[in-house]
Amino acid sequence: MLTRAPSGVVGGVSFAVLGAGGPVTVFAHGLGGSVAETRPLATRVAGTRVLLDFRGHGDSELQPEGWDYDTLADDLLAVADLVGASQAVGLSLGAGALLRALTRDPLRFRKLAFVLPAAIDDTRRDGATERLHRLGHAITACDARAVADVLIEELPVAVRERRGVDALVLRRAQQLVTKPAPAPRLEDRPLHDRSLLAKLDVPTLVVTQEADALHPADLGRSLAAGLGAELLELPEGGVFWTDAKRLQLALADHLSED
Repeated sequence: MLTRAPSGVVGGVSFAVLGAGGPVTVFAHGLGGSVAETRPLATRVAGTRVLLDFRGHGDSELQPEGWDYDTLADDLLAVADLVGASQAVGLSLGAGALLRALTRDPLRFRKLAFVLPAAIDDTRRDGATERLHRLGHAITACDARAVADVLIEELPVAVRERRGVDALVLRRAQQLVTKPAPAPRLEDRPLHDRSLLAKLDVPTLVVTQEADALHPADLGRSLAAGLGAELLELPEGGVFWTDAKRLQLALADHLSED
């Protein structure tokens, strides 16, 4: 069991390590995200928390050919195997990467958490796809203000009006335009066969939030039902804005050592 680990790189994938001791939990972020996106999720979790940047994101190497769920799973498992992670948390795109990783070994992790899953066994052809295209075009144009405007659309109206929120989102947008927009190399989905869910017989938490077009609550409910998982349903903007402490405590409780 890993007790202490430096931040590092494996196979071009950068990761940061928080804490020490067991259990060891790996955190995978969403599209266009980085370790900064998963750090709030890891805040109260005990033991060693390992936060990765997928290739093409954050401090990891560029991936000009684009991503698919197999390359994402490769990145997640490379880090998890290196640090001896026994638990995994996937956020949005990272939830899809975790599902794909589990097709290789359904019992690779002893505890799982899926936060705001965005897809299971279907590709997305709704307004979420159009939003990602707009975000990608703004990043490619190096237009931080346009990127920020797309990101702000995801926030509850009450949150958008909070003091300092625009500056915070603009800061993230300025980081995003420093690298090419992460784009899929092909039309893909995490699972080609939903029957895999029945094989994932480990304690699992699924987290949804209402009024989230990118991460439909119904999709999260469907994933939880397929897994027989515990389901945490939060209000609009709950994961990062309106109910973040509740989520952090739920993750800490779920991922604690037995």
